[in-house]
Amino acid sequence: MMSITRIATLAAALVLPAVACNQAVAQTAPSLTNGKIEFSYFPPKTVKYQAIMERLKAAHLLEQMSQFLSPLRLPHKFYLVTTECGKINAFYSSDMRAIILCYEFVELVERLAPKADAPAGEFSRDEVLVGAIAGVMLHEGGHAVFDMLDVPVFGREEDAADAMANFLALQFNKDVARTVVKGFAYLWRSVGNPKDWSEYADEHGTSAQRFYNALCTAYGGDPATFKEFVDKGWLPKERAENCAAEYQQTRYAFIKTILPFVDPEMLKLVQAKDWLKPAK
Repeated sequence: MMSITRIATLAAALVLPAVACNQAVAQTAPSLTNGKIEFSYFPPKTVKYQAIMERLKAAHLLEQMSQFLSPLRLPHKFYLVTTECGKINAFYSSDMRAIILCYEFVELVERLAPKADAPAGEFSRDEVLVGAIAGVMLHEGGHAVFDMLDVPVFGREEDAADAMANFLALQFNKDVARTVVKGFAYLWRSVGNPKDWSEYADEHGTSAQRFYNALCTAYGGDPATFKEFVDKGWLPKERAENCAAEYQQTRYAFIKTILPFVDPEMLKLVQAKDWLKPAK
């Protein structure tokens, strides 16, 4: 678990000007910058995570995430961070107003992903690596938006954040949608489910539920693109029948609670960008 000292150190670092980070964003996409969003790749203490940090930097993960969130009209500063946490995790901290992606979590995704020369059925390694991490970042982005914009949430917030991530993935081109949904779904299919009753008390849904929810949102929002989910038996037909209604429920909630805080012109630029290309 991340120690109090580590959290304090991160918080102190985040309040410093992130000039270099903002310049990096400005150089790649001058029109997709939001002065309230800053980011930092914190060097790990453990040597083995150094290579993971370098891979994330080479993929411009935080730069892309900051651009993706740039249309939001935020009430205050917001931070995107990668760091060593001492446990497998990715989370939103309301105290720091930051999404924190732990190198330990990235290591888990890299371990679970199919080998480059041996795809797992319809799932390639690049698709899982890019889609799973992007999906988790969008999930934490849901928590951040709920907190910063005072969005009321019925039910469990973890379920709502999953719905947000899956919904957002479908608002872009079909390649982005397929990458995020399939990578996110593969992650939950791979990590297993509770082995005793006490684990069902967790605030998150079970991995199987999160897997099927991701498939359902995608199929409900774009049945033509995701028809294979039903054809191949991944998504039961009984659930698929109601997926369009589930998608529309999330869409309506987004329009009522979050869309008013989105700059429409910047949103068009974000939707037009070709996202999530794997690093060479």
